[in-house]
Amino acid sequence: TTELKLIMATGCSMVFAQHCGHQSSQINFLPVDTPRQVCRAGIKGTIDGNPFHNKCEPYPKSTLLQQHNPTCFIQTYQGGQSCCRHGKSLLDKDQEIPWREQFLEYRLKFRFYFEDYVPETANTPASHKNLIRLYWQTEAWASEYDVPQCAPGTLSSQCVHEITSQWQVKDFVNTDEDSTAGLKLIYAAPHCHAPVCISMELYNANTGELLCHAGAIKGTGSSAKYDENGFLAIPPCLWSTNENDELPPPILLPLNTTLLSIKRANATWPHTGEMASWQMRGVLVDQADQDLRNKQNAVSQSFPYLRSSSSLVDGRWNNNNH
Repeated sequence: TTELKLIMATGCSMVFAQHCGHQSSQINFLPVDTPRQVCRAGIKGTIDGNPFHNKCEPYPKSTLLQQHNPTCFIQTYQGGQSCCRHGKSLLDKDQEIPWREQFLEYRLKFRFYFEDYVPETANTPASHKNLIRLYWQTEAWASEYDVPQCAPGTLSSQCVHEITSQWQVKDFVNTDEDSTAGLKLIYAAPHCHAPVCISMELYNANTGELLCHAGAIKGTGSSAKYDENGFLAIPPCLWSTNENDELPPPILLPLNTTLLSIKRANATWPHTGEMASWQMRGVLVDQADQDLRNKQNAVSQSFPYLRSSSSLVDGRWNNNNH
């Protein structure tokens, strides 16, 4: 098959001028004497001249197609980020923009906490490890989805909409599988929209172990920060190897571990443009280091009296009593 890459532009009118939308495309040249599948992309479309790109993955990567979620198809799309683009104003009714040429001014304040990095020495490991960024969408690359309103008469406690996604650790880690034992999560935070978001959960699907539960916490109106009335906080899950942090230790997840994400949302009212992504940080574990740790554990179990005399620090034997 021979391909010819193209850039297709959509004009704003019949007058030749600046176009209103564009996208990449290609022409495929196929042999005439061999049967070929020509098209399987489904129905295409645009919104205000911009191509509609939402794509819902099949189960188990996503449950949106099973649920026939409106966000998957241009024919049923109700609204969301595909309608919200730079320079566009979204109004609640057909009217003139009341704030045309009026700009909103705001200020942002950032505070960064840091610790100085101390390099490794012959006897001690480095003070910090490099955390890689990990990202996954429960809506599996549709980038958004609709929360449909529950049926009339449903109890509010039962008005819950749920989507899931399953994937393997190696699906969102860029590493050499032969030299990597797995991943240890240090930070996991959900991205979802209040007040629709009820909770997001992350499981090790191989064992059924709950790795992270993150739910919305309502402010109580106290004087504490982020506890105002009407304020919703969604704290992240954290792990640490430092016992003083009083956090659970990170768990090694081999690259073939299947992860399961479950997102639950309040479906009392319909909601478009909802999201259910995981923003995470973790440490890749070198296979050679893990093999040494396994040897250390085996020695400790066979010779308990050696436990106080030697230990493994980042792949190096550290002898304490000689």
